[in-house]
Amino acid sequence: MNRYLALLLGAVVLGALVSALARAPGPARVGPGAPPTTPTAALDLEVRDGTVAPGTASVPKDHRVMLRIVNRGTRPVRLALAGYEDRLAVVLRPGETWRGEFLADRPGDDFAWLLDGKPAGRLAIAGSHLVDGHR
Repeated sequence: MNRYLALLLGAVVLGALVSALARAPGPARVGPGAPPTTPTAALDLEVRDGTVAPGTASVPKDHRVMLRIVNRGTRPVRLALAGYEDRLAVVLRPGETWRGEFLADRPGDDFAWLLDGKPAGRLAIAGSHLVDGHR
């Protein structure tokens, strides 16, 4: 009978050990790193007397464009970027400075700055419309 008791005790101890090992934290798993940060490009614009300065500018595709727009004119203006109106359309009072950003993910060399609905400058977004590695 002692052998059966020893066998039962051994099975209980072994079960407890296996249960404890199953609950123990495993080795640290290496997951994907932090998502890559989007590169940025700064662009300063001045609006005055129906013009945008600089008249032409360029930023790289897939960059987050950090904009600073100053209205140096004497009347309120509405400024938008053709092709990006869904992301960039602002109204500026005289002397007002606006800061904002947008992702330049639509390449092309002829995006017009629309000042009160009329072309007043140009922004080029340099880069290919093709995904890297695809033709």
